[in-house]
Amino acid sequence: MVIGTPAEWADLIDPMVPVILSLVVESWEDMLQPASDETEDHITISLYRILRQNKAARELPFRINIQRFELDALSDKEHGRQDIVFEPLHPCEDIYFCLESKRLNVVKDGKPRAYASEYVTHGMLRFVTGQYSKAVRHGGMLGYVLDGNISGAITNVEANIRKRHFALCMVPPGGFVPSSALADHARARETHHQRAHEASLFRIHHLFMAAGRPARPLGWLTPDP
Repeated sequence: MVIGTPAEWADLIDPMVPVILSLVVESWEDMLQPASDETEDHITISLYRILRQNKAARELPFRINIQRFELDALSDKEHGRQDIVFEPLHPCEDIYFCLESKRLNVVKDGKPRAYASEYVTHGMLRFVTGQYSKAVRHGGMLGYVLDGNISGAITNVEANIRKRHFALCMVPPGGFVPSSALADHARARETHHQRAHEASLFRIHHLFMAAGRPARPLGWLTPDP
């Protein structure tokens, strides 16, 4: 039996966002960095394993799931596969904090490809349309910057956000604002969206994670020096 209304469960998510994001940053720093052409799934699975073994995660009122399928409540039609999801220990339908991950600055055959457009159209837009996180006020994007050029990745993504600000339901010209959850973190950003199905603003929290060093076998848990 679920106690409380969906709105009350949504209120549970709000104060926990900084805690969740800090946990993700800490876990990333404990993870051996992926290679410059590593696959998205491989990176996400590695991060998920570190998250699950982090002692702080066990104290959260959430369970951490990976590659969770979102289904339409009426038709059971699949909406998509969410990469990493924090769900309350006593689940309430549609109440969770989702982290959607995308690779950026992928180096292949010695040449980088930005993938900034995919970050927006196949990542951010899923939150804005309500495909993901329809009943809550926060979502997260993880940008795996595989050549380590964080500033370049942020610049490319922001240019794509501004280009698509109308579709993203953003006040023009669009773009990033400083993170309200991780104010002192140089790689954290935030975007605000006025989704069609709700009155309150929806916030996407962006973390850009530097990579590009040689990868080690999946599941290796020793921190880098």
